[in-house]
Amino acid sequence: MAAGVPAPYSVPESLVELLARHDPERAEQVRRLRGVPPPDAVLVLGGAERAVGRLTASLAAEVPARLRCAPAEVSARQARLAETGAAVWVFGAEALPPPAHWARLAALAGQVDEVHLAVAGAGPAGAGLVNALRGRLAEVVPRLADAPLYPLADGPDRLVAVLARPADQPGYRNALRIVETGLAMAQGRREVRARHAARRELVTGRALDREGAELTAGLRELAVESRRLRTDLAELRRASSVELAGALRTLRDDARLRLGQADRAGRASFPEQFRAAATELAGRVADRTEGRWAGAARSIGGPGWPRPELPVVALPGRSNRFRLDERIMLLVGVSSVLGLGRQLLSSMAGAASALGGVAVPAAVGVCVGVAWWLARSRRVAADRARLGRWTSEVLADLHTALEAMLTERALAAERQLVPLLDRQVEARRDALSAKRGEHDRLTRRVAARRAELSATDGQCLDELASARAELSGLLTAPTQLADRAELAG
Repeated sequence: MAAGVPAPYSVPESLVELLARHDPERAEQVRRLRGVPPPDAVLVLGGAERAVGRLTASLAAEVPARLRCAPAEVSARQARLAETGAAVWVFGAEALPPPAHWARLAALAGQVDEVHLAVAGAGPAGAGLVNALRGRLAEVVPRLADAPLYPLADGPDRLVAVLARPADQPGYRNALRIVETGLAMAQGRREVRARHAARRELVTGRALDREGAELTAGLRELAVESRRLRTDLAELRRASSVELAGALRTLRDDARLRLGQADRAGRASFPEQFRAAATELAGRVADRTEGRWAGAARSIGGPGWPRPELPVVALPGRSNRFRLDERIMLLVGVSSVLGLGRQLLSSMAGAASALGGVAVPAAVGVCVGVAWWLARSRRVAADRARLGRWTSEVLADLHTALEAMLTERALAAERQLVPLLDRQVEARRDALSAKRGEHDRLTRRVAARRAELSATDGQCLDELASARAELSGLLTAPTQLADRAELAG
């Protein structure tokens, strides 16, 4: 036994216990190796099955160890790795092995410390294939990336010479290799977990930040909710007032046009028609007003209001008598016409002598006709003036009544909706504040858990890295395997 080499199967118990925490099955496998004889078999396998058979036959006469050959797909149990002191993997000379063969080689190298690599035949790929094999080995089994690749096309002599010299303590080194592989895989899993945890931390942090920003924005929005309702109500009141003024102007202009064109029958029917139009306008304004306030109430779940009572438009009194001022104006007009008639008769003295007894009746008839026309015109003007005054009075009363209705509705809406909205805002504020508090608690829990996991991952990674460094020192301890490597070189 070489100096400085531990006793057989004396893997430090601390390393086995560390492996048991991360990979109990592999740790149990290491413990079982302590009770079995040292492995003394050489396993030859690979994808190039013919080359595997020929190499096994060549080694049979020269290598004192037991020889076994198997296809690349052989399972770990069938390969009886506990009895394997050394393994030879034979690559084909045509192309790279499939992924399943690479996985099988990685699993083999994880349990058998001494693994030799051979290439069957020269093959057309040549140096390019060798370079490709080494590149793939660096990815799959990094420890074998620089191992010798024995070309079987030159004969198996060099490989036979290496395997013919017995290795020192292969069982111990296989146990070390199993522990090192298990710890390496545990370290890889922990590193992946740490990376995933960092990504989850980033995603979770962003989600929590978004939720916190939304809650803060919601609380700020609630602060202006009541003011916004009052502004909306004032805007509704203003819009209703503007619409009412426009409708009244339209009704007034239409009434003036109708009255100016109406004959005697039209003037007689004008009050009924105007009252119907005014009543329709009042109903339309009331409907629009109720629709607007009802919409504002529905937006916050408030109550509705009954339709307001519409103002009554009274018809003007019927009178066939002129007012005093109208009679005075009519008498003044007739007197003026009669005066003009006398002047006409006096100026027509010469014509009267020529006409004889017909002149005076003709002049009187002209004066009477003019007086009748004047009286009729004055009556039409008086009717239109009277109806115009009545129309203006109706429009003024209607405007006052409808404005009062709008004001009443606006005040009722503010009295009922603003306190209701304030209560709703307070309830939503309480709910948002509760959510904000829960969000803050969750954020603290997430941060604490993240710090705990980060510390755990860091501690495990440090522990695994230290253990692998210790294993690296044990695996590189001087044994006859170093002599065999020099012989291979």
